[in-house]
Amino acid sequence: RSMTTEKPRVEILDPEGLKTDPSLLTVVLHEEDHTIGNSLKHILCMMDDVEFAGYNVPHPLEDKILLRLQTKQGVAAAPILLKAFDHLETLFADIRQKFEKAHNTFSG
Repeated sequence: RSMTTEKPRVEILDPEGLKTDPSLLTVVLHEEDHTIGNSLKHILCMMDDVEFAGYNVPHPLEDKILLRLQTKQGVAAAPILLKAFDHLETLFADIRQKFEKAHNTFSG
């Protein structure tokens, strides 16, 4: 597939609305499911500046989730979501490292 025709994995819904109110962000995460949706929601809900975080799968046959984030007044939602992505990446890397260590101990 060509890079020019490939759909982006993350799509901001209503970018104009985000400019008007940067504390409200809705994104579509293509090729993702409950695993990422629930993990992100959980991380976001633990963050101090987050008022609401939720996700849904619009249809079981569609390979995407919608994630909605509302931050406290005066706090931009996009950097908070990026921070949550970083936290999730660190968490998954830590789980992988622990699994590999346990597997090597068991099989070695």
